Amino acid sequence: MHLNFQNVLDLSYVVDENSPRELPIDPVRIYDQATLEKDGYFESRVDMSGHCSTHIDASCLMYPDGFTVAEIPKEKLTGHAVLMDFSAIKKPNDAVTAADVAAWVAENEEIPEDSIVFMRTGMDRYVYQDNFNREWIGFSEDAAELLVEKGIKVIGTDACSIDAVAGHPPLHDGLPPAHLVFLGAGIPHVEDLYNLSQLPTHFYVVIAPLKLARSSGAPTRVFAFV
Repeated sequence: MHLNFQNVLDLSYVVDENSPRELPIDPVRIYDQATLEKDGYFESRVDMSGHCSTHIDASCLMYPDGFTVAEIPKEKLTGHAVLMDFSAIKKPNDAVTAADVAAWVAENEEIPEDSIVFMRTGMDRYVYQDNFNREWIGFSEDAAELLVEKGIKVIGTDACSIDAVAGHPPLHDGLPPAHLVFLGAGIPHVEDLYNLSQLPTHFYVVIAPLKLARSSGAPTRVFAFV
């Protein structure tokens, strides 16, 4: 396969103490294990959840027989991608519904099977503000079901969760439904994406999580070729 591109965009946040995260996940902690002054070499250690900063969710997050991050099929982590941009019509606390997805498809074009789909909500404007992980924009259950029907292979968002606020406790009595729908279909999520405003509707993407065993999530570097 030959790729024609002019630029490579990094869609990932830096991993540090200020990295975006969904509550109640603790902030990242990075500290020195060895220093040049004391030891002659520099080494740091990192204490963090696999669900901090730009990260991927694997299906074992919700399902006991689901795959871990290390078991995500490599074919899911690269490919042609589609950007669905709802940033102009949605505001914090809103849900993107199946009707919204259908309207986007009618205005743009059908989402090809086996696409990686990223949703731009515009929540990155609030990334270091309190409402980023309290009033975000995410998918409703019926929107997730529609995208599964279209045969996508990965879903991503610039918000802290793929689910709308209404799908999380205390507003929702149970596990987040869009998580259950996507992960139940073997579709990983990439959350806390960055720089989506720079993307065209179609591009090529490489998703590179740490190959963590026994983990439902991992920090992830994401590159778009445009």
